[in-house]
This record gives sequence, structure tokens and C-alpha cells, in this order.
Amino acid sequence: MTREVARSKVDTLRSIPLFGKLSSSDLAFLASHMDEVNVPAGRVLIQQGQPNHAFYVIVEGDIDVEVGGEHRRGMGPGDFFGEISMLEVTTPATATVTARTPLQVLVVSHSQFRALEGNEKVLFAMRTAMGQHLLADRPKN
Repeated sequence: MTREVARSKVDTLRSIPLFGKLSSSDLAFLASHMDEVNVPAGRVLIQQGQPNHAFYVIVEGDIDVEVGGEHRRGMGPGDFFGEISMLEVTTPATATVTARTPLQVLVVSHSQFRALEGNEKVLFAMRTAMGQHLLADRPKN
């Protein structure tokens, strides 16, 4: 990765609330374990009931989230999804996620996520945000 590309990824990560409190060195560590991917509109990123092997952070574009064939919500820049598979590898996806518009996403695979265990601050920030995200997504009684 060139220095310019690395700096661009760090700047992108810094602008995302999930990572806003991390230091520049922590952001650089995280950036080195993420892939930047462009996704065309209409592509299914996660299929409900199937294994999911990645955690996604939306940089640009919008997605639709469906559960049981019903639209649950839309998400956009700064949002993330796929966190359940990072916390519990054997759990099938709980929703279908489709790119509504062309997307630019940062992607962390299972092996990349495991490598993050070398940096407690980064791992703590991600797990905290993932937990809050899951709690907010629980059905209200």
C-alpha cells in the first residue's frame, strides 16, 4: 500500500464516528487490516440465512436491509453491518443487505478481524460499537 493510499484510508476512517476516538497510529493499524471495495448498485452483500464472512463500513452510497423479505431500514455513509459474523463466526446472517446505490465500503474479513486482536484499543472500539449497534437493533417490547 502506498503512503498516499494509506493516508487516504486513515482520513476516511477518522471521518467515521465508529473510529473517531482512535489515535492516528491506531487508525493506521486499522487501515492496514481493511480493504477498500467498490460495489455496484443491486449487488447482494449479505444473504439472510447464509454464512457471512465480512464486516463492512459504508464510506459512500446506500444499502437496504431486509429481514424475512421485508424492508427493515436503509443505511448510508458511516454506518456498518456484518458485525454479528465477527462476534459469532458460525451464526448465519440475520438479514439480507443489498447495495441500493453504488458503494464504497471498507471491508474486514474474519482473518483480518482476528489480526486486530493485536491492538486492544482498536478491538475495544469496534466491539463496543458492535455491541451498541446490536442492542439498538433489538425489537422493542
